[in-house]
Amino acid sequence: MLPRRFPTPVLRATILLAIVVLAGCGGDDPGPQTREGFISAADGVCEDLFSEFAQASQGQPTTPRDVAAANSELADTYEKLADRLDDVRLPARGSARTQAAAFVRSVRSSEPLLANLRAASKRFVDAAQAEDRQALTKAGNDVRSALDAFRSARADADRLAIAYGLNFCGNLG
Repeated sequence: MLPRRFPTPVLRATILLAIVVLAGCGGDDPGPQTREGFISAADGVCEDLFSEFAQASQGQPTTPRDVAAANSELADTYEKLADRLDDVRLPARGSARTQAAAFVRSVRSSEPLLANLRAASKRFVDAAQAEDRQALTKAGNDVRSALDAFRSARADADRLAIAYGLNFCGNLG
């Protein structure tokens, strides 16, 4: 019978280190997301952006450039909201997941509306610079229409947020 061989101290230390490292892999899994966890995380995102939304909606722009700048600021802030909400884990299952996903989708669905708002704002500035009254009137109406469409989509997202139990996300302004 052969004598039983034990690993050298260096080999034992290497094995022990490998075990410790492997035990740490995936050890930070917080488990399945809950409705309450989603509400806390999503409202945290909205709370972080609350002052930016307040700033974007304050004041009355008086020039076409001011209108375009205000609309751009609003679009940038809402896009930040959509991006950050995409990083919030949805609840694991059931109606909690379905409703949370509907809210996140409703926020993300405003992207084409924001693109229209930016484009209309640019046309508004261009028409003002060209001093083309007819183009200015049309572009101004396009800005109003694009802003109304965005506000309607945002109101839908707010309703979903409030129905789900989100506080900050349902009251961004």
